Amino acid sequence: PSLEAGLESVELEQVSLNDDAHVDLEDAQQPDMSIESVQECRVGPWRLALSLESMRVQVNARAPDRNRSHDGTIGDCKHMKRNSDHNPQIWDGDKGVVTAMDITHDPVHGCDANALANSFAVGRDPRIKYVIWNHRTMSATNSPWTWRPYRGANPHTAHIHVSVSSSKRAYDDNSPWAI
Repeated sequence: PSLEAGLESVELEQVSLNDDAHVDLEDAQQPDMSIESVQECRVGPWRLALSLESMRVQVNARAPDRNRSHDGTIGDCKHMKRNSDHNPQIWDGDKGVVTAMDITHDPVHGCDANALANSFAVGRDPRIKYVIWNHRTMSATNSPWTWRPYRGANPHTAHIHVSVSSSKRAYDDNSPWAI
């Protein structure tokens, strides 16, 4: 399917939590969270930034059979207790906007997080705030577009994390990504 066709079906309403709840399964200190637990933690209606929905449509079109087990957008209770782009902390009208998305690394089925990370580094898309992948992070502002060590509890080896800018012009820019 084309990117445009995929985006036409994107609604600003919340998508299914079964598909979008972000739980760091790699973090051994975090208990498995149920969808009901995520619903209890979050406050108010939310939606995903359209730029990230555009990216997800492109990734899914290129790798329709990819594993999605580490995909996620809205954060679990652990995320809700801290500053995280997985939290709907930017308000657009009456909805919070989630400005982060994780995409499962599944090169066997066409979704190679290494290739995605490299395309972000080369493309320097102005919508990107920062990326975390495989013990490394890069940002658009801090040592711009240079990979640095990432020492967070979750090494981000099963998924790539992409956060976009908090500017509405950037986070809702649904033009195609150079991936």
